[in-house]
Amino acid sequence: MGRDVRRDVCVDRFRPVAASMVVAIHTDPLADVSPMLNEALVYGIFRVAVPFFLMVAGRYVLAPFLAHLPGSRDRMRRYALRAAMTYLLATAAYLPLMAYAGNLPASVPAFLRWFLVDGTVYHLWYFPALVLGLATCCVLSRFGARLAFAAAVALYLVGIGGDSYFGAVGTAAPLEPMYGVLFSCVGYTRNGLFYVPLFLMLGAVSRPAEEGVRARDGVLLVVSLLAVATEACLTSALGWQRHDSMYLSLPFASWFLFRILLSVRPRARCSLDAVAPASEAVYLVHPYAIVAVRGAARLVPVLVFPMPLFSAVLAISFAVAMGASRAAPTVGFAATKVLEAARSIIH
Repeated sequence: MGRDVRRDVCVDRFRPVAASMVVAIHTDPLADVSPMLNEALVYGIFRVAVPFFLMVAGRYVLAPFLAHLPGSRDRMRRYALRAAMTYLLATAAYLPLMAYAGNLPASVPAFLRWFLVDGTVYHLWYFPALVLGLATCCVLSRFGARLAFAAAVALYLVGIGGDSYFGAVGTAAPLEPMYGVLFSCVGYTRNGLFYVPLFLMLGAVSRPAEEGVRARDGVLLVVSLLAVATEACLTSALGWQRHDSMYLSLPFASWFLFRILLSVRPRARCSLDAVAPASEAVYLVHPYAIVAVRGAARLVPVLVFPMPLFSAVLAISFAVAMGASRAAPTVGFAATKVLEAARSIIH
């Protein structure tokens, strides 16, 4: 699949926005302003961030594979290996923090679940999920595109029952035993089997609108984002959520957003172009920034409040990420490989 560089610009420009959304999810910037607004915006609308990254992978890695383009199988294999390498090196970088916090698994089964499925750190789940999701899509594709997409939708619906709708679905008599067995093996349904395949598939079938962005596209995006926000607030208020990553309207919002990003025709450079290359590193380093800012709050008390915390973490994460990206050739082999691999995975 050829890449339309002009249209890719807007996808690239959204990468730092999506990375900032992830930081917000982990810092609750509006929690002391309005818990409901924080729920709607941060745990609702901002949940499009990870699907966006997955759809990028779907469009530029999975789509060529599904189309049987020359070299696409090797490209996907290299992509998955880079994801695994990034995961291993990032896990090693976070081992001191995990050991200090006492978050290391105490048994072999717990270790396997922690390392292979749930993720070693709360944000690193993305990498094993991405690898498993790609493998799942490859297997499903053998049954044809329509059946593969239908299976991805079905898996996502099962995942929702174990996530934001768990209180309504997962505890119902016919399904409770199934989810009981499932959660004895994994911590969340937000993983490479139930969550990732649908967004990879959506990315793989995405196309820019030849006529560009129309008013209808904007309306559909706004309506779908409001639906995500509404779902987030309702499922939280009703006490249904086991986790809060999966909503019925999230695939629609992600699809409309990605289609607009592909279809917009940028006419000039903007400030996002300068920080876009650092987005992946921001994703990798921001938990350390959270720890640093919370430690600094002992000296600067204002940092205990959510919005200053978020702002400081975001600023430090981008500063470190951009500095590391520029200094990568001189900061050592391991750091260079992590940054290069991460950039190739989410780019």
